[in-house]
Amino acid sequence: MENKTKTGLLLLIIGGILAIISNITFYIAGPTAIALSVIGAIGGLISLIGAIIYILGRKEFGEKHSKFVIYATIIFILSIVITIVIVGVVVAAAVASGSTDLSFLKNIFYIIPFASILGGIAYIFFLYELEDKLGKIVLILAIIVSVISSLFIAINIGSAFDETIGTFDFENASPEEISAVTTELTEKISGTSIFSVINGVLILIALYIPYRRITSEELVPVVTDTKSGEPDRKCPNCSRTIPFDAKICPYCSKRFEDFL
Repeated sequence: MENKTKTGLLLLIIGGILAIISNITFYIAGPTAIALSVIGAIGGLISLIGAIIYILGRKEFGEKHSKFVIYATIIFILSIVITIVIVGVVVAAAVASGSTDLSFLKNIFYIIPFASILGGIAYIFFLYELEDKLGKIVLILAIIVSVISSLFIAINIGSAFDETIGTFDFENASPEEISAVTTELTEKISGTSIFSVINGVLILIALYIPYRRITSEELVPVVTDTKSGEPDRKCPNCSRTIPFDAKICPYCSKRFEDFL
């Protein structure tokens, strides 16, 4: 049986690794690493493809997992829409006021914790049913760290923005002055990328655990009899539908060789 879930997880892991490399490079090199941001962009694209494949394979591990993946997708899309709306409202209000003071833009950065909370909830739904006990602990810990770190990031970026660009006169500034202030801002916010590295490592572990469980056949895709539409058989421990030739229940992880 084609395992889209496994393929999707692998791509998400690869994308996560590239994102971590990008953040570490930015943390160490600061503004000089901007050219290497293409690494993060490639990682993001790979992660997007992986997420799509993962979503397409959501039915491979049971009805509950399938529903959870749908919930995660809805929450993720909702977070993007809400973020865009909030940013649009803030910018539109500033433009309508006619003010040239850009300090208002620092308020946009406080959307980061909000997006982090919704993104964390989405990740929990996305992976929870495929995690073992350790995986669930790591997943929840990753979300907690994500929310806390996002607060630090928002505060630090907002402060750096206020100190540099907030009171800067772009209308009367030369290109050299604009470049200098942009570089200064980048230097100040580069240190916040270390928080993303910490959270990225935890998410990477949370992704690897279900991938390992599937690869080792600890988790086996649910298969039904396509001729009759009836399940091949039921797990003797939890009574859920299981593949005919499975040695481990994909739901309760019960080994049932003795019941074959």
